[in-house]
Amino acid sequence: MTEFSTITNGIIAIAIGALSLVASYRALLTSRTPQGAVGWILLIVLLPLVGTLFYLVFGYADYKRFARDRHLSDAALLDDAEEARAIPAGPSRLSSFARIARLPVTEGNDMALLIDGHATFDALHAAIRMATSRVMVQFYTIEDDTVGQAFRDLLIERARAGVEVLLLHDELPFFGLPRAFKQSLKDAGVHISRTKGPTRLLGPFQLNYRNHRKLVVVDDTVAFTGGINLSKAYIGQSAMGPWRDTFARFHGPVVTQLALHFISDWRWATNEDLRQPATSAQPHAGTLKAVALAPSPAEETAAGNLFFIALAHAAQKRLWISTPYFAPDRDVLTALRFAALRGVDLKVLVPCNADHYLTHFAGMAYFDDLRSVGGEVWSYLPAFLHQKVALVDDDLASVGSINLDIRSGLLNFEVTVVAEGASAAAAVEEMLRTDLGNASRVDIDLEDRPLVTRMAARVARLMAPVL
Repeated sequence: MTEFSTITNGIIAIAIGALSLVASYRALLTSRTPQGAVGWILLIVLLPLVGTLFYLVFGYADYKRFARDRHLSDAALLDDAEEARAIPAGPSRLSSFARIARLPVTEGNDMALLIDGHATFDALHAAIRMATSRVMVQFYTIEDDTVGQAFRDLLIERARAGVEVLLLHDELPFFGLPRAFKQSLKDAGVHISRTKGPTRLLGPFQLNYRNHRKLVVVDDTVAFTGGINLSKAYIGQSAMGPWRDTFARFHGPVVTQLALHFISDWRWATNEDLRQPATSAQPHAGTLKAVALAPSPAEETAAGNLFFIALAHAAQKRLWISTPYFAPDRDVLTALRFAALRGVDLKVLVPCNADHYLTHFAGMAYFDDLRSVGGEVWSYLPAFLHQKVALVDDDLASVGSINLDIRSGLLNFEVTVVAEGASAAAAVEEMLRTDLGNASRVDIDLEDRPLVTRMAARVARLMAPVL
């Protein structure tokens, strides 16, 4: 019996070893960054069984086929959008952002900040209630709570009134919305689809290549985007208190670009082509120049990382960034550090409280990199900070869904609007000054923190490429 057990254990050990070698090789071939490959291989080697299972569930993906097919799908749509590409604009500080977005700078836009959940949901409800032709809705998270149910009921009412309602939602199997919630929408005529990523060995379970965009477009004339999801956490019903977050409402030609990003996601998810809004139907609504930038993991350019690098290079006097997660790619971190060395007033506002401890501790490991070159890190105290906002000098502002971490930079679909104009910058400055007034500056080095915190931060930083 003992001999049989020894042979069995040996076979199991060999099988696990062989599987871990295959997983390590696949991680080396398919990871988007060398740091990511090292992170996965380290986990697999140190914990062969657990690390391999984690890699198969969370890491392995047929990325090359996914990137090729998604790129072709997007190109087929954007190449046909001749009107959107022909929007004229004069000299602009947004030129680099437009090249990253592969869309032109638009003129004649208006932006209104919507601070926190109550203002955002009120504005969304008001716009959707007035819809007469089409409502396009996309959220990363939709909860079956008072906020989600109220939004669902509004979409049902509009669909029954004859409005075309389309809903995109990224959710994991068994962890998403209840079947009855979605069926009530379908029964009313709402078109629903789940976003999708690359093919995986274990089916649709995927934590990478998620669609993290939050976007609402009503009648192709008004659009909303930002960091807020459909959840009661944003109206104060959370153990962490009211989540601090920001949305923005846009009028003008940039709405067409936001609509195109939704249509692109819908085409990929359903293989259905939606009617594209006519650029000529977008009257000038304000004085802002703007471009809607939508980073995608299917692009080799790493547009999410380039977005932050472009912010750092554009800054001459000031760069303020608010982000819930701070685990930047090496190139992004270098650009931020160089901006601080050039004398730019660099401030990064992060939450004091954590909703995900790994990313929270990973952020601590990066603070000293900024502080050592004159950058400042501020910790928001009242509750959890979830907004993704940037301010450059006195004329550039960004509101969207992009976090300052590797996941947003390389692994998620994101969206943000970068606006050029004194009015947008002034509104964001006023908002961020209020937030900084509710924050404390981080003046402690990692070496001076408790031992457990130091260890957690360093281990989490090793995991940053796969978080």
